[in-house]
Amino acid sequence: MKRFYFLLAIVIAVIMSSCSNEDYKSYVPADSKMVGKIDLKEFFVQTGVDQEKFFKDIVEQYGDDVADFKNSGLDLTSPVYIFARNSGSEIVYGIVAKVADRAMAENYYAKSSKKTLKKAADYSYDVDAAASVAINDEAMLVVGKSNRDKDSMEKTLTRIMSKDFNGNLGENRIFAQADGSSSFASFSADMSIIPDEALSGAGSMAGMSSKDFEEMRSIVLNLEGNASGGVCDFVCSAKSDNKDVQERIDKTNKAFGMISEKAFSSFSSGDLCGFAMNTDGARLAELIKDAIDRSSNDQMKQMMGGFMEQLSTLLGKIRGNVVGVLNSPQDFIIKAEGKNITPDIVGMINEGGMAGALGLASTSNGYSIGGQAWFGYEDGNFYITGNENTAAQPSKVMGGPAPSALTSLMKGRKSVIYGNVARLKDMAAMSGENSRDLKAFDAIFDKVQYVTLSYK
Repeated sequence: MKRFYFLLAIVIAVIMSSCSNEDYKSYVPADSKMVGKIDLKEFFVQTGVDQEKFFKDIVEQYGDDVADFKNSGLDLTSPVYIFARNSGSEIVYGIVAKVADRAMAENYYAKSSKKTLKKAADYSYDVDAAASVAINDEAMLVVGKSNRDKDSMEKTLTRIMSKDFNGNLGENRIFAQADGSSSFASFSADMSIIPDEALSGAGSMAGMSSKDFEEMRSIVLNLEGNASGGVCDFVCSAKSDNKDVQERIDKTNKAFGMISEKAFSSFSSGDLCGFAMNTDGARLAELIKDAIDRSSNDQMKQMMGGFMEQLSTLLGKIRGNVVGVLNSPQDFIIKAEGKNITPDIVGMINEGGMAGALGLASTSNGYSIGGQAWFGYEDGNFYITGNENTAAQPSKVMGGPAPSALTSLMKGRKSVIYGNVARLKDMAAMSGENSRDLKAFDAIFDKVQYVTLSYK
């Protein structure tokens, strides 16, 4: 576990000394298809996390050997870079951090990992099948591979440390997109990094052809993180140089409008996690139909053909905010603004002859499915819930004030997925596996209320 703690220290430490050179960036392979940048100095500025308390908790949990950051020789006031690249049919991934003092960095690694570094021409290194580390005057590199073999790991480490890869990092648009961000965290990925083997199983189930694969690989995803008001907000966007794919991305954008503050602030608080979106149901139905029409699976197209007409009718009545919270797998509620779609759902169940199998039953203000889920329509909102008490009084549950941090976050956002950090911590602690490690992050939990993922 000492290796884990050491790698953790690389990602979370902030060293107060710094150097001006940027040469360490060049150890990110120039042909990387995925690059992430973590600016920890900016993270602490944006969140207002107490650094002294944070470091104190780390020392208490992991011990001085791992948490002696000031003597690590690493300069993490400069960003840390995470990368991934294709190497034949496998993926090579790694972390690049800036070195301020090589001797201190080597001593720190040896002390915290209890391992002896080997010497190469101009760097020192340690190799095993799980992950390898190299340190020189400019950078510390931690590298791994999907194929965990010690000999191949050492060859990969040698290639990266000698910068033996194609192209120039300055010409890599993925690197430029991630590095150009002023966010405390940024991530950019070219979907061409996904190997055929990873897509074949899912692709065959979805009826995807080789053309579908290539279209998917033309997409570039970008993710940026910012923090304010107790919220760490990650915003995702997608682009493609394939005209047809970009048109579909644009259609998707039009199907989801900005979420109204009123819709969310009138929803229930006390949530563990949830989502919010403002959708044009008719456009959403068109996107689903287009995906089915493009499928090369004729059996699926035939099966879905008749169902799509009913689904389009149902979705077409949803025009507004769709919001949901999940307190537990059995305690959830989703509401959708628009016309009453309850009769449509009941009709679909009855026409399919599934009423008996599903245990469909009428209740005082809606319907029950086997006493496990309830749905209905009240005060302009369709609802579905897994809590019988909520089903008995949906308007009351859907009328509670949401926390102000989330309410303000809804402005200018689409398709927000969020998690209540305190409740997530409680859930992890209950599992027993992560409670010790989580204790070291109390300073963050004190300042960050929510973590969200938004679509732009």
